[in-house]
Amino acid sequence: MKGAKAVEETQRQKLAELFAQEHVAVIVTQGEEWPTATLQAFAETPELDLLFIMGDTAEKFQNLLRRPKVTVIVDTRDEGDVSKFQISRSVVQGIAGEVAKGVEWDSLKDIFLKKNPFEAPFFANPALRMVRVKSKRISYTGADRLGFKIEL
Repeated sequence: MKGAKAVEETQRQKLAELFAQEHVAVIVTQGEEWPTATLQAFAETPELDLLFIMGDTAEKFQNLLRRPKVTVIVDTRDEGDVSKFQISRSVVQGIAGEVAKGVEWDSLKDIFLKKNPFEAPFFANPALRMVRVKSKRISYTGADRLGFKIEL
């Protein structure tokens, strides 16, 4: 994978730690006229791809089918010192695609539910879709205000 080689190990570790400690992220999709931003559960793969689930009629899902470039924001504002802006945060810009049901779906479902077991009931819905965001650009800033930007 191109991205796996482009990310230094220390950068990968910081991103993995941030993603692992947070259960929700904001995913932003582009509609016909307006962007749609949604706070929802997510999971991450070992390659640092981001996984989301959503209904097939949801505006965000319909948006990303037409315009697959998305932005995802993950941060620690829930536990950081916001008054001093001591939060870790990452903005991921990537290409979203639906995961087809099958072996890959099953594998990614396991990853998603291991992190977010409270989402299990949604998998009984036949209209549920899983989306994988492959990162193209990542910016990260830690609570120490040190950061990096990566183009994949």
